[in-house]
Amino acid sequence: MKREYSAEECQRLIDEKLDLPFFRAIVDPVRSSLVLFLATHGEMTIGEIAEQFPQNRSVISRHLDLLNRYGVVIRRKQGREVYYRADPKVVANKLQEAATNMTGLMSLSD
Repeated sequence: MKREYSAEECQRLIDEKLDLPFFRAIVDPVRSSLVLFLATHGEMTIGEIAEQFPQNRSVISRHLDLLNRYGVVIRRKQGREVYYRADPKVVANKLQEAATNMTGLMSLSD
């Protein structure tokens, strides 16, 4: 007999199995552009990055800080400069993990 899940149980399972805050962080248009930009250009300073985007440096810095918190970009300080580079493995691993977990969640109705 198949088990039925309430809306609350479904939400709890999604929260447990999918890192929704991570995905919200990377799907923001500016942040996803930053990740792709860094993935194709390599390590750069905040100033170098900000020159390529219409947002001001402080906005870019806040986006990069959030991406760093989730491990999507890696921050390195050298003297007074802060450098950022993308870590594409983190994104690929999270996507793979989410796909596996979604497959499991979707099979609950079988």
